[in-house]
Amino acid sequence: MRTSHIYFSTSQTAQMLGLSVGTVQRMVASGVLQAYTTQGGHRRILASSVRQYCQVKGVPMSELLPATATLCVVHDAAMPANVHQALERAGHLLLVSHPLELAGLREDCAAFFLDAHVGWLDWNDLRRPLGMAAEARFIVYNSADLSPAQHQALASHAQLHPGDISADLVAGFLLGIQPLQPPLASDNGLHH
Repeated sequence: MRTSHIYFSTSQTAQMLGLSVGTVQRMVASGVLQAYTTQGGHRRILASSVRQYCQVKGVPMSELLPATATLCVVHDAAMPANVHQALERAGHLLLVSHPLELAGLREDCAAFFLDAHVGWLDWNDLRRPLGMAAEARFIVYNSADLSPAQHQALASHAQLHPGDISADLVAGFLLGIQPLQPPLASDNGLHH
């Protein structure tokens, strides 16, 4: 798995390594793990440094590192802490608050949730995210705060959601993209 330029949150790293968040924070502070701090004060730990730590400690990485995120949430630094924590706990979800975090994404993200408050995105045509994953679905939340011209420009590229993101919105989307399972065969006396 290609891990350069992919980042994990402190809680994701702690869960993967079976350590406490405090221990991971101390590992970052001491230089054992490489990370940077977002504008919102959250640490993002470089996946390659987690991989290197695992190699040194003899931890099998195939069991440790999760599959590439199927959803990417590009959010403003003002995301409420409770929403951020709920989303961090979700599986197959990558939270992005800085343009550098987009650099290592591969094309297998199924969807991007984009906060209309993020100033560094190209709101007229979504050039940056579309260039990374042209086949992905795009949902722009907080779209009520965009201008009418931006609404019109985005309507052909993205689904617009006027309100803020929530764990329920993401969970509903995940339910919508899961393949339908065929009904279990049962012998209930009904035959066609």
